Amino acid sequence: MTRPLTTQLVGSYTKPNWLINHHRVTSPSSSFWRPDEEVLAEAQDDATVVAIADQERAGLDVITDGEQRRQRFDNYFFRWGGIDPKNLGRWPMENRDMSFIDLNPEVKARLDQAMAPRVVSEITWPGPIALNDLRFLKRQTRRPVKMTVIGPLTSAARLANEYYPDEEALGLAVAAVINQELRALDAEGVDIIQLDEPDFHFRHDMASRWGTRALDVALNGIRSTTAVHICYGYAMIGDKRVDPNYGQALEAIAASCAQQISLEYEQPGHSPELLRHCGNKVVTLGCLNLGTLVVEKPEYITGRIRQALEVVPPQRLHLAPDCGMWFLPRAIAFAKIKALVVAADIVRSELG
Repeated sequence: MTRPLTTQLVGSYTKPNWLINHHRVTSPSSSFWRPDEEVLAEAQDDATVVAIADQERAGLDVITDGEQRRQRFDNYFFRWGGIDPKNLGRWPMENRDMSFIDLNPEVKARLDQAMAPRVVSEITWPGPIALNDLRFLKRQTRRPVKMTVIGPLTSAARLANEYYPDEEALGLAVAAVINQELRALDAEGVDIIQLDEPDFHFRHDMASRWGTRALDVALNGIRSTTAVHICYGYAMIGDKRVDPNYGQALEAIAASCAQQISLEYEQPGHSPELLRHCGNKVVTLGCLNLGTLVVEKPEYITGRIRQALEVVPPQRLHLAPDCGMWFLPRAIAFAKIKALVVAADIVRSELG
């Protein structure tokens, strides 16, 4: 796993049409999942086996479970004590910066009326949430594995806070609970633990004030390799442009104890200069544009990798898609990660 240009998913892999209703992303779980409740867990296991097999068949170095059991990456973890996930409150959007995205009208309409689980008392850890997912993953593969967990800043930004005095207090409380979750995964044995923090980008105000500190609380004492993923949101939300503030968000993560930064790079059209904001962290570069069904040619990907190597040395550069792949057709998703592996092999051979 220490070789240059290690390949991996950011987290999610394509979810089959027999598993979910793709047009009901924000619907209640009962309408999101296609299988009946009595066979849903078995169907999710089967989808996970398929996702792992596709990653191995494509040749990825690090394997995830494809997040097949998660309707959304955030709500999956909002089972902590102190949260009411049924009687929702308003999702605060006032300080959320999405000016760098031409939002899909349907997405914009949903965000304008977004609701979120309410924080009604002290946040507590109910016990491991993703531990059984990790155990299932490890039974299916002998390759290095990665597990993803929501980060503290993004958690605070996606909850309706009715208990803590402010977002910072909520974020640090959530960070302590996330640390307990990560310690359970760490004790089980996992090669990479990744915190998903898209709101480090959308909420510059929180990132600059207390985001770094919250990451350090969440990652305290973790022995596994630690990574933080920051993006522009899923590809289907709209057309994206380079955001000058993205570099500042990367710097806030680079100031933390996280060892790796996983970033979105291809769809917005970033240049290698962006990578200087990552300091001396290991960089996992998003090389696949998930906003298109066109499969990248390995020759194109190798060009982007070579450009990145002008800023980041090979021992600190790894490769991934831009963000989650769950909404792509399986054939397209597989072809894209296969092209990524081919490109990585070509550049590795050039490096000797």
